[in-house]
Amino acid sequence: MKNGKRLTVAQRSHLQSLNLNSDNWLISKCTTEKWKLVHRYTGQPKDIPAP
Repeated sequence: MKNGKRLTVAQRSHLQSLNLNSDNWLISKCTTEKWKLVHRYTGQPKDIPAP
């Protein structure tokens, strides 16, 4: 799995609109259809729809 990267301001606001704590998630892959997130502490992956 790729290493996660820190979120941008726009990405943080999108995660907060989905009721996710943006401090706990990193972006692993960002496509036009979905984002792959990785939890900062547990390493659990999660897919969310892109805005």
